[in-house]
Amino acid sequence: MSETREETGAGIPERAALSGDESLVLAEFDAPPNDPVPLLRAWLDGAEAAAVREPWAASLATAGAVDGGTVLPSTRIILVKDLDAQGFLFGTYTSSRKGRDLAATPYAALGFYWRETMQQLRVEGPVERLSDAESAALFADRPRAAQATTAASRQGAPLDDEGGLAARAAALDEGSDAIRMPGDWAAYRLVPTSIEFWQGRTSRLHRRLAYRRISVAAPWTHARLQP
Repeated sequence: MSETREETGAGIPERAALSGDESLVLAEFDAPPNDPVPLLRAWLDGAEAAAVREPWAASLATAGAVDGGTVLPSTRIILVKDLDAQGFLFGTYTSSRKGRDLAATPYAALGFYWRETMQQLRVEGPVERLSDAESAALFADRPRAAQATTAASRQGAPLDDEGGLAARAAALDEGSDAIRMPGDWAAYRLVPTSIEFWQGRTSRLHRRLAYRRISVAAPWTHARLQP
């Protein structure tokens, strides 16, 4: 029998408890600020200071029509590039599944989870496609190898020759010219209208602080939630 699992009386395996450091003192749960956006930045900065391995990695959930017209959800892990005064910035191909979803339904959710500190951020809101100039700036900020792969690939298209794709990306990466942003690549911003700050406990008495606003121009309200 695995050391991390036990059989319950119903025969369902009992998974190991949440792990991580739960000693972090977070005063915002007892004295929530009126504006949660600076708190988002504080949590992200804190995750970096705590040496969380992937502080900017998040699950991005979108929804869009698939074959037959049925609207279905889709989720994937992305690297969020930054948080500005309006929201979270990320980039992708407009022709990708998430790009098509956002064109049809410009609303999404992000989920961050930091195992080391037992913290979770949940963010929902409308997504806006940024200008070509803003997209170019975000593309230029990517590592050159990532730029090369982005320029050589067509995300989500069938792959017939992996070696050929790798060679095209390597040629761009090793070249001396600036790598041009593909015409179907763009930057996006998710503007939060719903934010939840979550701190885990092995006892499952998790701490939850939720913020809501009815539109991006409306004031925030907040409430503590039961685990």
